[in-house]
Amino acid sequence: MTDSLDAPGRLAVIGATGRVGTEVARDFAQRGWSLELTARRIDRLDGLISELQSLGTSTSVRGHRLDFEDGASISGFVQAVGTHPLDALVVAGSPFEEQPLEESTIEDFSRQTAAQVGGPTMIVSGLRRALEQSGAPGGPAVILFGDIHGVHRPRAGATPYLAAKAATEALVGLLAVELAPVRVMGISPGVVGWPDDWPEARRSSYLERVPLGRAGTPTEAAALARSLIIDATYCTGVVIPIDGGRHLR
Repeated sequence: MTDSLDAPGRLAVIGATGRVGTEVARDFAQRGWSLELTARRIDRLDGLISELQSLGTSTSVRGHRLDFEDGASISGFVQAVGTHPLDALVVAGSPFEEQPLEESTIEDFSRQTAAQVGGPTMIVSGLRRALEQSGAPGGPAVILFGDIHGVHRPRAGATPYLAAKAATEALVGLLAVELAPVRVMGISPGVVGWPDDWPEARRSSYLERVPLGRAGTPTEAAALARSLIIDATYCTGVVIPIDGGRHLR
């Protein structure tokens, strides 16, 4: 059992090969936490696992294949993690896709709903017993990632993705009630790492509406996740923007 959330515990990071998921894994590995990491392609975890094991701080680092659209994959992951105390769960992986609404299909909406809502909910539900076994005084924590443009500042061009992200943010409150006293919190990013295909002109145009005048970083998003898990022990059901103020204008 974990005596304090600031002491080494066990963390599951869903989507550990994404930029934010990778930074969350690094942050907690450096603190000596044991890690359960997932990716849709498990071979993509090899480099990260080797890196984290080389730190010599984590008790264990394990990789798992996980596909949000595959019920058997979800069940297999839940069984592999088991019911041993789990102190935190961070759902950081999500397929970012942009397409005009007129080109969107029902398959696009179904895929995004599975990735952002259905899959994460089944994982959280399946790991509930493990979370409830946590001995941390502040209780275990679940972190979900939304998107500032899903609810707070809607924009065109990515409706299937953003509609699913809006549902993710709604899910935070629902799960906070369903799972209490497990804490459930959300992070709503703006740009915390540019999409690779955004040209410089689009990036500059975006930053004109960011009060802090710069993009955020995956490290900053991971630091917020860590703070919510370790320090925000009397918070649940909240979604916090990390967007440099983009939600304001």
